[in-house]
Formats: sequence, structure tokens, C-alpha cells
Amino acid sequence: MKKIVIAGTLFLVAPFVSFAQTTTTATSQAPVAPAAVVSGFVPGDFFYFFDRWTEALNLALTFNNENKARKHLEYAKERVAEMSEVLKDPQATLADVASARDNFGEQVSLAATLVKEEKDKGNDVKNLARELDDELDASRDELKGILKEHKSETSRAEEEIRAKLAALAPNDPQVQGLTQALLSITKEKADADKEDGDIDTEIKDEQDLFEEVMGKELSTEKHLSEVLRLRNLVGQGLPEGSLMEGDKFMKNAEEAIKRGDFEKAQKLSEDAQRSIERVREAQDDTEEKVMEDGIDDSEVKNLEDEIKRGERMMEGLER
Repeated sequence: MKKIVIAGTLFLVAPFVSFAQTTTTATSQAPVAPAAVVSGFVPGDFFYFFDRWTEALNLALTFNNENKARKHLEYAKERVAEMSEVLKDPQATLADVASARDNFGEQVSLAATLVKEEKDKGNDVKNLARELDDELDASRDELKGILKEHKSETSRAEEEIRAKLAALAPNDPQVQGLTQALLSITKEKADADKEDGDIDTEIKDEQDLFEEVMGKELSTEKHLSEVLRLRNLVGQGLPEGSLMEGDKFMKNAEEAIKRGDFEKAQKLSEDAQRSIERVREAQDDTEEKVMEDGIDDSEVKNLEDEIKRGERMMEGLER
């Protein structure tokens, strides 16, 4: 009974503690240092709804738009942490994290809208926009990493199933179940690949808003620094000269910034990004082809046809 009373008291007190914290931060103009994000309850947990309810209450009690925008990005990062935690389970699928994935996009959109509203009021929120855009970039990269790892896990499971199928005779009773499992896991891999490709498109509007608020100079410098980070990441282990085209674009972008031609610099920076991403995609395709040594899709189709023929034959015998 005492435990129930204590739990109830904490439940009632939590909103007021949150309000006190919010009131304090709302009166301060100093940037709030982002804390390390860890997942608490995750989609599928019984008390997950309580976690989300607490977030909504915290937002309702935050009256400073700058702090509210930061909270939205914080909650977006929590959704990414939740997805990571759920997908550690080999049996988990993207459907299990769909609600967290959707809410990630909602939180990002709300943060960008608030920052734009503050700019429209005449407030200088360039640094806030840069801060949140950096956090969004980090969350995007983490989310892409999670999806890439999930895709790798499904690829490994796919290869195991293909190997088992290759070792069985077409009329083996295990073939039907394994073929269905193969089709499901192949679809899951394709879904993860599509999700990965969709992320940049889905947050583009929000990133454009942040860049608009930052202004040409700050947004261009920020974009070029991100391209440099991407270049260093992709270039690890590659032969010298593999990224020559991207390097040339980056050098020209730096020169354009020095001249104050930020539009030209932005275009060159984007050209550099596309060039480097093409190299990365070629890398990924090569790695994927190395992994795919099992039976191909035409063999899977033949197995499916064999199963159907067997089922029709059994139906004829039963009659």
C-alpha cells in the first residue's frame, strides 16, 4: 500500500517539478546544453503512453518558444534512441517502430516552425537555428546508421535462409515455411533501404527553414563543414584520389566563401556532396554484392512455383 501511495505522489508531483524547471529555463537566454539521450520506455512497453504524455505536458508548460523548440528536438532524438533500442532485437521489424519514426518527423517539424515564427517576429535566432540544425544532422546520421545496421542484420538472416533452401530438395516440407520467411525478410530489407532513402527528403523542408533563419553565410559555412565531415567518413580506407572530384568542388566552394559569393559556394558545396555520396553508394553496392552469394530471386520464384504445384497435386489426391 505504501508503494502505491508513493507512486501516486510522484505521479502528481512530476508535472509541478517539470513546471519549476521550465519556468527557470524560460527566464534565461543562455543556450541549454543538450543532455545525453537514452531511451526510457520504448514502443511496445505498457507505460510508453505515459512517457509521451509527460512530454506533451512539459511542452504545454514551456512558454518560451526557443526552449520549446529545443525540447521538440530533444524528443525527436529520444525517438531515434527508442528505435535503436527496439531494433536491437533480431525479431523486431520496422513496423514495431513506426509510431516512433512518425513522431520523430512531427517533433522536427514543430521545432522548425517555432524557430521560423521567432524570426518572423524580428528576433535574432540565427545561432539557435544553427544549434538545432546541427542536432538534426546528428539525429539523421544516427537514424541512417540504425537503418543500415537493421538492413545488414536482415541481409545476414536472408543469406542464412537462402543457404538452408539451397541445401534442401524442392519437395522438402521445410521449403514452404523457409520460402515465406525469405519473402518476408527480403521485404523488410527493401523497406529499410527505402526508409533510409526517404529520411533526407522528409526533413528537407525543416532543414531549409533552419538554413533560411541562419542566413546565407552561416548556412553555407555549415553545409560545407558537413560535406567535409562526410568526405572524411567516406574516404576512410579508399585509395588516394577516389574523392578527387568532390575535393575540387569543396576547394572552389571555400574560395567562393572568401569572395563573399555564398550562392555560388552553396551550389559548389552541394555538387561536392553529391559527388561524395555517389562514391559512398558505389561502396555500399560493392559490399552488398559481396554479401549476396546465395540463391538468387529467380531460384526463390522457382521454389514458390514448386510449392504451388505440390499443393495442387495434394488437392487432386485428396479428391
